[in-house]
Amino acid sequence: MVRRGIWGIALVCVFITLFSSVALASEATTKKIGVLPFKNDSPYNQFGVMAAEMITADLVNLKSCTVVERTELSRVFAEQKRSAQGFIDEATASELGGILGLDYLLLGSADGSISKEPGHYYYNKKHQRNEWVEGTTKSNVTLTLKLVNVKNGQIAWSDQTSITNYNEDINTALSEAAYDSVRKIYKFIPLQGYVIKAEGSQYFIDLGTNHNIATGDMLEVNGASTAMRHPVTGELIVLKRNIGELEVIEVLDTMCVAKLKTKEDGTALRNSIQPGDAVTKKLRKKPRGFLGLGWSGKHVF
Repeated sequence: MVRRGIWGIALVCVFITLFSSVALASEATTKKIGVLPFKNDSPYNQFGVMAAEMITADLVNLKSCTVVERTELSRVFAEQKRSAQGFIDEATASELGGILGLDYLLLGSADGSISKEPGHYYYNKKHQRNEWVEGTTKSNVTLTLKLVNVKNGQIAWSDQTSITNYNEDINTALSEAAYDSVRKIYKFIPLQGYVIKAEGSQYFIDLGTNHNIATGDMLEVNGASTAMRHPVTGELIVLKRNIGELEVIEVLDTMCVAKLKTKEDGTALRNSIQPGDAVTKKLRKKPRGFLGLGWSGKHVF
């Protein structure tokens, strides 16, 4: 009985060590981002601030990175007697971001307008008569963003997103532009975890509901195929390759269980996935509106 008790304790210790190591690895790979209020290029008050708040909310929901509280950013900027605006230069972003231990600062500008085309008559040659065409209203929003690497002050990523909706609801257009922008940021900073255990065709992954993982999500698995040493810098370069896809079938707070994706004929794909392989969540499709037209307004990732 004593021997069994010792073995039980040993197994618990092994699992604690395994999960602790994985947790530390996940924390080490999580990027820390600060979002500044964007420069307002629109005629609407607080438009840039609203854009930054919408993007911050989506980034927090996405959970592929850690987002610093706006109050903390403002505090540091105030202490350094700097204005926390999106149009600061890259050198200043690097200096202030380093104080907070950030990896990136998100800077940008927000532009928006509502345009109206009046109704008018046109001559219909086929029916040989004047016909009335109703006027149109458009909401136009453009977000221009860039992620600055605070370690070197260089722009690591930049993009521009434009949305046009045929109504006067510019706030919805802004919300959609922010949502689309965050989906683009995700391609640069995806949610990543690791395979921690394999049992037959099922795999245990260190991602769960705390990481916005849900049943039915698809996970892309990447493994190291080749490693080489750079002849000049001496840096170790690891080439990764896609070795399969997993479908989440069960989710807990900090982990999930996934199975191998099957082919159209129902057979499983070739199994080459091993514990330690990196896993990246694939974004869910952008939800469409009624009859598949436009965006549904749901912030789903």
